[in-house]
Formats: sequence, C-alpha cells, structure tokens
Amino acid sequence: MRCRGFTLVELVITLVVLAILALGVTSYLGIGSRMYADAALREQVLGQSRFVAERLVRELRNAVPNSINNRFMPTALRDCLKFRPILFSGIYTKLPHTESSTTMEVISPSLTDKAEGKLLIVYPTKPADFALSGSGTGKATVINKVDFDSNPIKLEFSNFQFSHESPEQRFYIADDEVEYCAISIGKNVKIERNGVLMADGLTKWKVFDISQPVLTRNAVVHILLRFGYEDNADMFLNYEVHIPNVP
Repeated sequence: MRCRGFTLVELVITLVVLAILALGVTSYLGIGSRMYADAALREQVLGQSRFVAERLVRELRNAVPNSINNRFMPTALRDCLKFRPILFSGIYTKLPHTESSTTMEVISPSLTDKAEGKLLIVYPTKPADFALSGSGTGKATVINKVDFDSNPIKLEFSNFQFSHESPEQRFYIADDEVEYCAISIGKNVKIERNGVLMADGLTKWKVFDISQPVLTRNAVVHILLRFGYEDNADMFLNYEVHIPNVP
C-alpha cells in the first residue's frame, strides 16, 4: 500500500496562501478598528464642543444688559469674555436719590434672600456701570438685607445715591461675574470658565467678538469654536447670541 502526503512545494504554497489571507484579514480588521477609534474620538470632540457652546450660549442669554466685556490679550494668547448673569430682576417703585437713603421698594415675585450680598444695579449702559461707588458711575451698590415683611419688598443697602433713573423703573440683581477664556498653550487651545477647564482641543484661540448695541438692534456676541484632533479636518461651531440691551 502506497502512503500519501504533502510535498515540500505544496506545503510552501499552502503557507504562502495562508499568510496572504491572514495579512488581508488583519488589514481589514485594522482599518475597521482605526475607523471606530477615529469615530469615537470625533464624537468625543463634538460632545465636549457642544457642551461648552450650549452652556456658554445659555449663560449669555441670561446676562445683565450691557455687562458683557471682551478682553483680547494677544501677548498672553488669551481671549476672554466677561459678563454678569441676572440673578433677579423686577420693578422698583421709587429710586432713592439722596445719600441718606438706605432702602428701595421693589416688586419682584421671584426675589429670595439669595439677593443679600449681591450687586444691585439700575440703568446699566456700559460695563463700567457695574463698578461700585468710588470707581463706578453711581449705578451699582451691594444689598445688605432683603426685607420681606414690608409691602412692597424693601432692599436695604448702605448710604448710596443712584445717579440715573431707569425709563421703565427696572432694577437688576447681578450674580457673581463669569469669565470664559480661550487660552493657547503650545499647540493646544483650551476654554476655561472662571479658571475651570471646560474643553480643550481647539485649534484657534481668537473665539469671541462683540458687536455693540445700536438703536436698531441688540448687542451681538459672535462665538467661533474651531476644534481639531490629530491630522483630521477642523470642526466649526459658529454662534451669534443676541443680548437684550434694554436697561
């Protein structure tokens, strides 16, 4: 009986064919894994870019009129946007005009004791109006106490003389100042909110631009966020936020 087996040539050919198949399968799996990793990274960048953009836009829409200020610092490679959010607002019944006055009667259904220690401002027309007396324009003071027992509610503060009336008798109580900064560090650009990292991976640090209000339109904040990763194409998020400028 004759034994059958593989010749050396057949074995070499089989190994070559298997190597070619293995190389093809490996390349196919490698391309798939790279595509998945690229898609995951892109989704991560999109997620953080949308997060910071949506939060910034929402906070800007709640800013006190005319509190927005852009600080562009080319030497430090920083572009910052500062503003004060509205904590409470309402109508005052009478504005004190003498330095001996220490209270102001107001109507504001949402007002709470969280207003104590916050900035009270009447008729702001520019960022400088938010400075306190001494360096300010006589439009802002700090609330010492909210008296809910009186009707209407009284806001108590230190002796202060308001310099201007609001045409609609509006007042604003501003929350603590918020600052968003795009900072360039080497090849990476990051965005911080009051010093806390919100997003990184930007490719351009000039982010903010303000069109000041005029009689025919509100102030407009232009936001251009340009994100990139590795050698892939940049992704752009472009926003125009209209800020009411009626004080």
